[in-house]
Amino acid sequence: MNTTETRTESPVAQPAAQTFELPITVDARGIAVLRLGAADESVVTFTKERLLALDRALQSLQQRQGLRGVVITGPGPAMFCAGADIGLIHSIQSVAEGRDAATLGRSIFERCRKIAVPVVAAIEGPCVGGGCELALFCDVRIASEHPSTQIGLPETKLGIVPGFGGTQNMARLLGLPTALDLILGGKLLRPVPALKKGLVDRLAPREKLLAVAVEEIEKLAAKGKKAKTRKLKGQAFWLSKTPLRSLAINAAKKQLDKGQARFYPAPKAALELCVAAFTKPEADGFEQEARALGEMIATPVSKALTQLFFLTERSKRLGKGNGARNVDRALIVGGGVMGAGIAGQLANKGIDTRLCDLSGEALAKAKARLQQDLSRRVQRKQLKKHEATAIQDKLAVSSDWGSLAHVDLWLEAVVEDLAVKRKLMAQAVAKGLPSDAILATNTSSLPVDAMADAVPNPERVVGIHFFNPPEKMPLVEVIRGKRTSDAAVATACRLATRMGKFPVVTGDSPGFLVNRCLSPYLNEAARLLVEGNDPEFLDRVLLDFGMPMGPCRLLDEIGFDVATKVSEVMEAAFTDRMQPCSLFAAMVAAKALGKKSGGGIYDKDGKGQGPGRKVLDEVRARRGVPTRTASRSEVIQRLIYPLVDEAYRCLDDGVVGAEQDLDLGLVMGIGFPPFLGGITGYAKSEGMKTIVSALDELARTIDARFRPSDGLRRRAVEA
Repeated sequence: MNTTETRTESPVAQPAAQTFELPITVDARGIAVLRLGAADESVVTFTKERLLALDRALQSLQQRQGLRGVVITGPGPAMFCAGADIGLIHSIQSVAEGRDAATLGRSIFERCRKIAVPVVAAIEGPCVGGGCELALFCDVRIASEHPSTQIGLPETKLGIVPGFGGTQNMARLLGLPTALDLILGGKLLRPVPALKKGLVDRLAPREKLLAVAVEEIEKLAAKGKKAKTRKLKGQAFWLSKTPLRSLAINAAKKQLDKGQARFYPAPKAALELCVAAFTKPEADGFEQEARALGEMIATPVSKALTQLFFLTERSKRLGKGNGARNVDRALIVGGGVMGAGIAGQLANKGIDTRLCDLSGEALAKAKARLQQDLSRRVQRKQLKKHEATAIQDKLAVSSDWGSLAHVDLWLEAVVEDLAVKRKLMAQAVAKGLPSDAILATNTSSLPVDAMADAVPNPERVVGIHFFNPPEKMPLVEVIRGKRTSDAAVATACRLATRMGKFPVVTGDSPGFLVNRCLSPYLNEAARLLVEGNDPEFLDRVLLDFGMPMGPCRLLDEIGFDVATKVSEVMEAAFTDRMQPCSLFAAMVAAKALGKKSGGGIYDKDGKGQGPGRKVLDEVRARRGVPTRTASRSEVIQRLIYPLVDEAYRCLDDGVVGAEQDLDLGLVMGIGFPPFLGGITGYAKSEGMKTIVSALDELARTIDARFRPSDGLRRRAVEA
């Protein structure tokens, strides 16, 4: 922005005594720049204090003489506003308090309309939630082309609805179908898609962002206008402002009645609000929105989801521990599904990565897998072609390790065989791996400390356990061996965070956290199958409970061969309660492994019956006991209650350090329903005494494996 004179309207002040002022500068042409935070603020959220400061700033601009335009922007590069403070959202307990907060925020943002001159939002970095709602009240929105820029209303992911005018303004701006797509799914858009959908009016290079914003003000001023004329056209018009909108409404309802979406009330409320934007006067729509925010913000679902947000933020901080280093060059040994996926994810984050495997076919598949992913992202406008090429260039494949002199991270993702893994680590050291490089294993069940015996400087050996598929699964277990250093753990956590994952630090115990908890769950599901229960019935019960996938379908996804190996490890460690079900070995013998072999319980597409049904019938026949069908409540008690017990056993055994680790690990690792408040939230709402009593009854009537732990009994007494 070219200026001949700049003066400070309000002094830049640090937050003090719970109040502060937002900085405003006004140039000689009468164009003001209002920043949402001070220059040293890297993250801006709307606390009550910041909202009141914004109110004072907008009032002063509303009253100012000689003003020709206002630019609202963030405190500096890569930050506009990350939305309402999550702590504030979590703290609101009543419907009335939530409604009043919504009314206050919207009334402040509405001042942008009351200012007589054009108000332009100049956006770079996050412009989400309340930040996006503020931008929607502005007359024009200009977005920086910088990749940090993203804009949208993700409130439904926190169990609430946009409350500062977002549903009404976005629906009227974009039309009902587009608004529903963005708001119900809580989607965030990068600059180019935001421009195409009409959420922003223009893109600009970051260094010209303010200049372009001023240019838009000058254009409007020359026409004597405050805002652009906007009208819905074509399909957006017909599906918004005519009775044909019932088509968009019914399509949205159909989606909200499927899968996990049916457990979340906020998207359904948001649907009604978006429709109200076209069926009610604006003031009534705003009032309905504020009331809906109050109703949603006080629900247990909202509290559970905001608590999960805090857990993810806690997880991100693990990578800031003492001695944490950045990984710039990585060597991955093992080009199978896991190794290829991990290598591709590392390359995606700009890390120079070499993937090594003796199979040329595996390496070719790995490169093709990354290329397919990048091509999809280019097609969806998430990446530009040159960016995709740069990522592909970060991944090199070879049958030879080459020089290890500059490698920061060496990670193996080969077969689950301790001797093989130890041999490979010893070879890495012999081939010149630097003494300060991280030696990591992607093992899912083997002892990390036993691998450290093979190398000098064993403190740098750490487990970094990704879940399949690495591109999608958000959890990484960082396993601390007995000799693993704090620096190695912190470096692994930093890497996981950089990759967009959530690290959970676990002790070096069989199965770690996720597989240890998952093992009794899947084994019991197999036993229920053998007893005579239909796979479709078991899966339906757990889907109705809120799991993203039923246990039988999950066994097919994991593979019965993998399930068998993990079960053997778990049986050796916990013989009294984790004996593998006979179905596992039978499925492996018949090569009905699941999806990887063309089918297991289900066919290869996961829909029809697979070759494992014949195996299941044979196992049932050999059992020689009449089949029986369990009730829904029995299925939950036999699958979920032992999962709760095993989680608390992990806590009491020191596998994890806090209940928060149980909740984050099992939500992100096995998909335990977030809306239930994680495994510990569910246990407390269900009642510890109820769970212990049911497990005792199962131990008496079925098998001693159900006997609850002393720790769970103690908690039941204390509850």
